[in-house]
Amino acid sequence: MKNINWDQHINEMASGYKNSAILLNALRAGIFESLGEDWKTVAEVADGCQLDHRATGIVLHALVAADILLQDGERFCTEPEARPLLLEGSPKTLKSILGHNLFMMRGWAHLDEVLQTGQPIRREERDEAQMRDFICGMENVSRISSQEVAAKIDLGSAQKLLDLGGGPATASITFAQAFPRLQCEVFDLEGPVNIGREQIVQAGLSHRITTVAGDFHTDDIGSGFDVVYLANIIHMMDEQHTLSLLQKSFKALVPGGRLLLKDFFLEDSCSEPAFGAQFSVNMLVNTQGGKTYTRSGVFQLLKQAGFTDFEVIDVGIHSQVIICLTPSGE
Repeated sequence: MKNINWDQHINEMASGYKNSAILLNALRAGIFESLGEDWKTVAEVADGCQLDHRATGIVLHALVAADILLQDGERFCTEPEARPLLLEGSPKTLKSILGHNLFMMRGWAHLDEVLQTGQPIRREERDEAQMRDFICGMENVSRISSQEVAAKIDLGSAQKLLDLGGGPATASITFAQAFPRLQCEVFDLEGPVNIGREQIVQAGLSHRITTVAGDFHTDDIGSGFDVVYLANIIHMMDEQHTLSLLQKSFKALVPGGRLLLKDFFLEDSCSEPAFGAQFSVNMLVNTQGGKTYTRSGVFQLLKQAGFTDFEVIDVGIHSQVIICLTPSGE
């Protein structure tokens, strides 16, 4: 039995939104970009971001209390170790995924409605900035895990890889850099693909990574691939759509080809790990039928689609990759 201080536990759960709201809205308002690497007064930050002076002062002091900012008299600066995670131009930036979290948080406030209806919340379409936060946020979170996949799974014998739902092309760029023989194709909706093209050009890999704009639910995804990489996609879909996409992936592979299915997976209890159980609520709020799948449930869907020879590899903090094969035809 867990040893829990219930007063503290319940109070921390109930008030956890406060620091999130302070951090994410300060980021959205441009406070960290305004501070940069400098020390500034409340007035300098407020005027630089076109914010109210009183409100800015209160939030800056709250960020000091939360150990995000430092204070020296009337001047403030961002903690040096936090700075690379909060500034847009940093190679370690988390700015986009944090911006996406703000969009998600506003939806979570309507969880009571979802509990009554079982339907995701109704909201307006993301504006351009919110869509860019979402797509570039996927780059923020997949940067390290893609490197781990490349380090732990040898793709050296593969020549052609389909990055299905590959968004900003983070995985394809990482794999192409790690495996010189590999040609990659990123398949996603037009908006994500446009951002992916920017990243591919910036990486100098246009000659080895191509993009295709389409809807993988309804459009042909191609064929003749040695590897299909499907990362952080199935949690957005119900089981019928997931099975359909796995069947499409099967047909897109050559005999003996590999599917690398990366996602967050639950144990059969559906309560562990805690991150996966919590993430399933996020899918409940924001998708029609999405959830965190159990690993055993995914195995069953993969078998239905025709895949065999399952192997599981841990990557990132919360993710795993399920590696499986199409029959070789021998």
